[in-house]
Amino acid sequence: MEKIEKTRELKTLLSPAIERKGAFLVELAIKGDGRKELLEVFCDTEKGITINQCAEISREILPLLESSQLLGGNFRLEVSSPGVGVPLKDKRQFKSNIGRLMSVKYRDGSEVKEIEGDLTEFTDETIVFKTGTASVELGFDSIIEARAKIRW
Repeated sequence: MEKIEKTRELKTLLSPAIERKGAFLVELAIKGDGRKELLEVFCDTEKGITINQCAEISREILPLLESSQLLGGNFRLEVSSPGVGVPLKDKRQFKSNIGRLMSVKYRDGSEVKEIEGDLTEFTDETIVFKTGTASVELGFDSIIEARAKIRW
């Protein structure tokens, strides 16, 4: 089975179990050559995720992975948050980043622009940034990439 198809099946298998633990699946990645694959599962919540929540999710999904045999019998599992600086993949991640410094690439007509500012608002359709004295509202459909940044 190809990694793309395997990844799709794993997302379908694991998402409900992760949601039962109060989190959501952001992304997963399969690494390795097939003899001892590593499955990296990145989860989050709208308030951010803790190490304890990641451990609970790991305990919840391990039996599913073992019984499904999608990764064979010899694999490693790592469950973690996506981490600072990793592009946000799910709209729900924006809620936990309100008040944080963000860098966003977006489309404005035919141009690609980049903005950096504090995320001040989030709705199902838009996000609002404060850049200096101005506020900028962006629709999710125009966002190419968004990353939380560390304020130095």
